[in-house]
Amino acid sequence: MSKRSSLSSSSESETKVGKPPPYNTGQTDDEKTVARMDSEDPNKEKKLKYPRSVFFIVVNEFCERFSYYGMRTILSLYLNKALGFPEDTATVLYHVFIMLCYFTPILGAIVADTFLGKYKTILYVSILYAVGNVVLSVGAIPNTEWIGAPVEDAYGVPQTVVSLIGLFIIAVGTGGIKPCVAAFGGDQFIRPQQDRQLETFFSIFYFSINAGSLLSTVVTPILRDEVECAGVETCYPLAFGVPAILFAVALAVFLIGSSSYTKTPPSSHNVIAQSTSCITHAISRKFKAKKGEKKRDHWLDYADDKYDTSLIQDLKGVLTIVLLYLPMPFFWALFDQQGSRWTFQATRMDGNLGGGVAIKPDQMQVVNPLLILLFVPIFEAFFYPLFNKIGVLHRPLQKMVFGGTLAGVAFVVSGLVELQLEPTYAKIPPTNSLQLNIYNTLDCNLTINFNNTQYEVPRLSALPLDDSSEYFKNGVYDLVATSMNCPDLVNDTLMKTLNMTQYPSASLLFSYSSDSQGFDALDLAEIELEKSDNANPRIRILYDLATESNGENVTFMIGGFEWTGLPDQGSTESMDRLSPGSYEIKYSIGGGDPVLIRSEEFLTGAVYEVVVASDNPGEPFMLVQELTKPNSVSILLLIPQYVLITMGEVMFSPIGLQFSFTQAPESMKSLIQGLWQLTVAFGNLIVIIIAEAKIFPKQSDEFFLFAGLMFVDMIILAILAWRYKYKETPDSSNKEKKKSISDSSDSESIGDEGREQDTGM
Repeated sequence: MSKRSSLSSSSESETKVGKPPPYNTGQTDDEKTVARMDSEDPNKEKKLKYPRSVFFIVVNEFCERFSYYGMRTILSLYLNKALGFPEDTATVLYHVFIMLCYFTPILGAIVADTFLGKYKTILYVSILYAVGNVVLSVGAIPNTEWIGAPVEDAYGVPQTVVSLIGLFIIAVGTGGIKPCVAAFGGDQFIRPQQDRQLETFFSIFYFSINAGSLLSTVVTPILRDEVECAGVETCYPLAFGVPAILFAVALAVFLIGSSSYTKTPPSSHNVIAQSTSCITHAISRKFKAKKGEKKRDHWLDYADDKYDTSLIQDLKGVLTIVLLYLPMPFFWALFDQQGSRWTFQATRMDGNLGGGVAIKPDQMQVVNPLLILLFVPIFEAFFYPLFNKIGVLHRPLQKMVFGGTLAGVAFVVSGLVELQLEPTYAKIPPTNSLQLNIYNTLDCNLTINFNNTQYEVPRLSALPLDDSSEYFKNGVYDLVATSMNCPDLVNDTLMKTLNMTQYPSASLLFSYSSDSQGFDALDLAEIELEKSDNANPRIRILYDLATESNGENVTFMIGGFEWTGLPDQGSTESMDRLSPGSYEIKYSIGGGDPVLIRSEEFLTGAVYEVVVASDNPGEPFMLVQELTKPNSVSILLLIPQYVLITMGEVMFSPIGLQFSFTQAPESMKSLIQGLWQLTVAFGNLIVIIIAEAKIFPKQSDEFFLFAGLMFVDMIILAILAWRYKYKETPDSSNKEKKKSISDSSDSESIGDEGREQDTGM
């Protein structure tokens, strides 16, 4: 029902005794002016200027989206890398945050439609949003004094909790304004005279969203990874702080345009309460209806003894739209995995493009907004007119079904890519098992007997027992090692007990004893087999320099990074700050001059153990063992799935936004926008449930599951769309009026205002 038809139906219906006050249809003063102009001079051509206020709203949206997507781009890595959550837990927390961002819009819609109106709701909630950005930025500062206490223990609250509180406030803030901004922009246009301009506005609005997203998706990963701050090699506080500043700019721009806005007042009555009461009353009367009583065309019509026809008709429209919304969460379940599963997928791929150019895993998300900026004008100028001309995909719901199908195809492609990546993944032993790497730094072969098995380890080499058939069950084992013709050794046999219950993967190093009369084995050293989150090589050094360190600390240097370990022997922590490349490996003892061992190349995503020991004459020996294969599949292979899901987004998201606005009753537009955002929340809930269920051990199987569910879901949406009757907006242009008058003096009134047409999707 159009705004003008809402007015006529409201004015024509009588207010019955005992009914609630008349239902507010939400017509603005501008619309009343246009209606009066139409009645005074139906032949007068009216050319309405594009509303100037819209530009403030678009710029505001650009800045706000820069803030939101800039923070969101690095969020999954922040949860995983900085706060220490495992990958699956980080995925769940990421989608919980997104879910909250899209659950809270329903609250913002209620506040806007019932209490404050859209303008005040955007203003007040934006202030809360700004506070959340500040809390998250400050909470990301590690080991720094904040109001007299470290952030990791600010007022007794751990850093993780401070960060999560900031995320919660942001979720409430961004969710509170989501249903209002697009609808507030739509309020600046007079319908139906500016319907074409309104359609263009939604495309420009969506363009600004993705322009902000594009810029922030490029900038924040650079701030995260290439700037050092607070004594840490990454700078999440700055990466979160820049988006916080941009949001302050967004708020300022919104305030500057205040005097030019058309501000539609909220309903004079509580729309939610009135609607709920009407639905409850209709259900009650339907079940209490006596046999033989005349049946109503719709169950809501049973409320006509107490409620206005206009409210009942609006509720019919809302419930019809809600029914269409039911299959839509699955699209968002797929789409929002760009920031979680697809980002983690990118960490296991080769981002090197040659010539010193490399793409960071979280920067792959920039492909989506970049393609949006490319696709939106192409679809608007070429594809949509072509579809209309040939009579296909010309209805909004038809486009959305096709867009959702493309998203399903994108996940088929991502599953195929995942199959290519699986051979390069770390081999993780099952629970209660251990994978062992044996290193022999002696200048002779070793024979090792334990676990009823004899192992031969050649001189100056490694024996990785990384096949699943070679894993050891957790337990305590007695080991006997014998050197074979080792020169200058007095003691050629070693007996040792190994406690193999502590780690899933460990290394055992055999080297000369400090007196050079025999050999020894270091205690088991745990190793980490998983690839790094930033696609850099992961390096750990295992060393025994007891024959030359004389009890002094040992420092290792690779590519400008230093590790200072314990005296004589031990292992360093894993390090993943080095970009892929070739580096000199040096060491020094007791702060002395560095000693160059040799140069070594470290590849993208590989996991290495560098073994350094002194051979019998006291010269350093180094062995580099590749524990996990490097990322060998180019990150560019992700582009096809991004192209497909972005094409799907162009045909699903802005079309759905426009559909929701044009089909919503006038007084419930923010509510419908809130319900539209709610589909995104439920989509992320689906991801959380499937991720937590851990149905499949392989990520590729999970991708194929999402694709299959999406195809089934789009069949359901297609069936619902086929049955949907669109609410048409009357065309009151001067040209149509002239045509109506010239055709017949007693012809039908223009457009059959408020008529619903069965259009078949």
